[in-house]
Amino acid sequence: MRSYSREFRLQVVRRILDGEKVPALSQELGIHRKLLYEWMRRVSEGGESNLRERGRPRKVGTAGGTSDSAPLQIANLERRVAHQQLAIEFLQRCLGAARKVAPQLERDCRDGIFRTIEAMMQREIELSVETMCKLARVARSGYYRYLRISSAETDIKRAR
Repeated sequence: MRSYSREFRLQVVRRILDGEKVPALSQELGIHRKLLYEWMRRVSEGGESNLRERGRPRKVGTAGGTSDSAPLQIANLERRVAHQQLAIEFLQRCLGAARKVAPQLERDCRDGIFRTIEAMMQREIELSVETMCKLARVARSGYYRYLRISSAETDIKRAR
């Protein structure tokens, strides 16, 4: 089956709109008149933009898709958020289990968490100290105490 460029189809439709007869134009161009009527119908229903480009139409939900893809995008985002919440819950449970197995390492674990929070804050990420402390299940006041103590220790080392 032959395919015709969008520009060609628009020219044919404009000729029909200018008054040329479909059967005569069909014979001149060697295109079945039903196809010409189909092009006319598309233009009359949705304007010239309704004559799609050559090739297979894009699927809904792909990049550059129609506004019909919004519900699909929302559903994908909701699935992603749910997955991330499960990942956070899993990591929190792992952290809790590690603390139960080695309570003597609790202080080292907290210090590691505080160092991680400090490093994340230096990267200027969009998570607040409060959020990171909640996720790691440590006290925010403990983090600020850690900062005071570590800066005091750094000052002592510099003074020596």
